[in-house]
Amino acid sequence: MTRFIRWSLGGSMALLLAVFVGGCAQNKLQAERNQLLQQNQQLQQQLREAKAGLASTRAQLAQQQQIAAAAQQAAQAQQAASTQAARSTGYTTMLPTFRNRTSAGARVAPRRLVRHRRREMHRFVLSSDLLFASASARLQPRSLHVLLHVAYLLRTRYARRRIRIEGFTDNRPIHHPYRNNYLLGLARARSVENFLARHGISRRRMKAVSFGDHDMVSTTDLALDRRVEIVVLR
Repeated sequence: MTRFIRWSLGGSMALLLAVFVGGCAQNKLQAERNQLLQQNQQLQQQLREAKAGLASTRAQLAQQQQIAAAAQQAAQAQQAASTQAARSTGYTTMLPTFRNRTSAGARVAPRRLVRHRRREMHRFVLSSDLLFASASARLQPRSLHVLLHVAYLLRTRYARRRIRIEGFTDNRPIHHPYRNNYLLGLARARSVENFLARHGISRRRMKAVSFGDHDMVSTTDLALDRRVEIVVLR
């Protein structure tokens, strides 16, 4: 009987010990599992932050590339303006590239300048096809770098000089949204005037006028007739 009691007590102790050891092991496994889950969550959070940082870096890089491209276009426009400037007549032509453009279209020379060159210091000739959409007086984004360059020159090289902004069109009839080419030319001249006013040129120095289709410079290339000329007066 005593042996049986001893055996029972020994078996119970062993069973309790086994349960205790098994419980400790299970708790340890649970703690390790919780730790691994927490580390996994931290790694996922770090991965999300890294992706967000990569996206931000890519956006900044794209913005910097756009700024660099705009600066390059402005530099090219400035270089083209410098090389195309004709000191004898005071012309600077800023025209877009058209297919089948002949060399005769590289410089626009209205007859008015011959009669009034003594009253003018410089004349910027900008193609309306560069500045505006067809039958529109709203400036297009691609024209901004050219107009910014002109505004810079008017603020620095021609500071305090009076400026006349002249709008010209071709001779094709127009009905919408403007009743005639004179009103279209005037609206385009005023759009350029408003842009220059927003970029540091006093409105008291400027005057917008329209010649409509009354000063044609080409009978074969109507693109040369669609233009805005910014005249710096003496």
